[in-house]
Amino acid sequence: MLVGRQSRLRETSPKRPVRLGDRREENRIHTVMRVAMVRREHDVGLWRVRNISDGGMMMTTQVQVVPGERLTINLSEMIAIEGRAIWWDGTRCGVAFARPVDCAALLEDLVAEQKAPRYRPPRLPVATRAIAYCDNGLHTVRIFNLSQHGAGFVHDGCFRAGMAVKLRFDSGEEHRGVIRWSDDGRAGLYLVEPIACARLESANRL
Repeated sequence: MLVGRQSRLRETSPKRPVRLGDRREENRIHTVMRVAMVRREHDVGLWRVRNISDGGMMMTTQVQVVPGERLTINLSEMIAIEGRAIWWDGTRCGVAFARPVDCAALLEDLVAEQKAPRYRPPRLPVATRAIAYCDNGLHTVRIFNLSQHGAGFVHDGCFRAGMAVKLRFDSGEEHRGVIRWSDDGRAGLYLVEPIACARLESANRL
């Protein structure tokens, strides 16, 4: 099921014969390089979409996927698609949609959303701590979301927009960035170098 944009679902009717041209359009595969947030029964992660058709998509992930498990694929904050995993070969996963979609129109919607002033890429909800280094010293912060290009965190009120910050996670990984906004003990950090998508494929591994 497509959540949020019902108008993009392909309507079927026995009164409308399927012509050869229609069948070719329905089977057309669109190659894309886009990150989506995938929700599973006990996990959530950011996976890369490699291609999409009206009936399904192929995604890149090294997280083990069980054929038949249900997935909710959030392509943006407004567009989500329900489906099931069909296969997984260790690095790629095939997904069949619960209902067909008009993927050409769907991709147009995603491009339009990306051009909007308040567009935000998919963010991974997390609950982890990190050490933040800034001009005011060292501070323990709580990370509540991550994307390839940013992090949202809760702090003690000492961070302000424009500050250079380095985050150090328990794993030893360090990421440098600049505070884009800070309000009421919460802040958004823009990362100078993006986090590899493979690192964000499972919230359970962070």
